[in-house]
Amino acid sequence: MRRWLPFVLPFLAIVLAGAGVKIWLSLTALPPCAEHTPADLADLELAMGCVVVSGQAHYEVVVKQTIPGNLLLDQRQLYLFPLFPEGRTQDRAIRVLVRTDREPEDLVSFETMTVSGRLIPVTTDEVPFGTEVQIGKRSDYFFTDEMLLLVPDQIISGDEVWPPAEPQPMP
Repeated sequence: MRRWLPFVLPFLAIVLAGAGVKIWLSLTALPPCAEHTPADLADLELAMGCVVVSGQAHYEVVVKQTIPGNLLLDQRQLYLFPLFPEGRTQDRAIRVLVRTDREPEDLVSFETMTVSGRLIPVTTDEVPFGTEVQIGKRSDYFFTDEMLLLVPDQIISGDEVWPPAEPQPMP
């Protein structure tokens, strides 16, 4: 048994260190925004960080995203939908995607809302690869080159207030 020990211990140490780092990264969450800067939807930039914008959600192209669970985290369902300036129902160039854990209603096509949240860059961890193709097959919407992802802290739609989502794990 002792002659296998020098081979088993380094392997076990590497596996445990990797698992520890993976767990630490998956539990690290985006800090909540202390304050939000009012902004116009057309003027949004990644450097703005936490913003409040008003716009109109287009639910014609909602993308359901499933994040698999593991030993420490439960499986999550997230929904991605585009946000456009109010009254612009004919726009198809998606510049802002909203990602929330609240499922939009099936029979509603457009919804005017005020979103308070954090702007983050669009990566394949946040928006799955092939999402634009999936959207393009179902409609004539398309992504712009400067597309941003808005992760809401709160959404106000009419008299309804969508509560803050659970903290989003970092990629």
